[in-house]
Amino acid sequence: MAEEWAKRRELELSAPGALLTAKWKQVTFREAIERYIHEFAQDAGRSKRATIEQLLRFPIAEVEVTHLNSESVIEHAVMRRNMGIRPSTINQDIIWIGIILRTARAAWKMPAQIDDFEGAKLLLRSKGLIGRPESRTRRPSGSEIEKLRAYFRRSQQIRPTAILPMEDIMDFAIASARRREEITRLLWSDLDVEHNTCWVRDAKHPRKKVGNHKRFKLGHEAMAIIRRQPKVEGEDRIFPFQPASVGTRWRTACAACGIEDLRFHDLRHEATSRLFEAGYEIVEVQQFTLHESWDVLKRYTHLRPEELALR
Repeated sequence: MAEEWAKRRELELSAPGALLTAKWKQVTFREAIERYIHEFAQDAGRSKRATIEQLLRFPIAEVEVTHLNSESVIEHAVMRRNMGIRPSTINQDIIWIGIILRTARAAWKMPAQIDDFEGAKLLLRSKGLIGRPESRTRRPSGSEIEKLRAYFRRSQQIRPTAILPMEDIMDFAIASARRREEITRLLWSDLDVEHNTCWVRDAKHPRKKVGNHKRFKLGHEAMAIIRRQPKVEGEDRIFPFQPASVGTRWRTACAACGIEDLRFHDLRHEATSRLFEAGYEIVEVQQFTLHESWDVLKRYTHLRPEELALR
């Protein structure tokens, strides 16, 4: 019996890829996720890292990498759908599962079943379980902005030294088209007062983020907001605050004012749309927003006919 088992085992190990499969047997997808986070996601943004780490909570994390096939991926997507999760959010799960599997195969020689994964992804897309997010068109109304402005002023009066200058931050976001993470990274030393420009360091980019420094144009209103910011000794940032704190204050203010479904990032949509309504051309708007193409820029453009001036 021992000789028979040895011969059978020898035949199994002589099959293509069998030695690798044996090496990684009992290694779970959880271990692959954790290794990916440690080796490749140290500088990932907060939202990306949260999406990756969320996979650790689901049954797919306990599947052995050598057994993670199309059935495992489809089961994960169906489970998420049954939890009431939207196809665009499930799609983010599937994207990161694919990235981790491809990394495991290329970097660590794990025998990940990439072809099986791709087949599952095609099926999920054809059945509508995964898909791209719908284009967001939300812009704050004038009355919503005034409600928020009044709320921030009241907060500032109650605790003038302990509260973020959220009115200025909100108005600057609308005037400059900058994201909250970018606003809190702007430096006095990067500001060119003579030409109304400033550098944004590590600007968001799908492939290149670190070292992606870009100069952008500032309008008169944005410059006025910058000029009234106090300079803090030993601090080069114009708005020396944490982006997470800005987000928390924003959500609290919207809830207190009864404003639904308004994100801080929607202010970037508002800023972009206002630039077009003011009469700027596409290439001019790009100097403010730093969008690299019209295909991307138009997703932030939601014009109101009543705001367009006749020429």
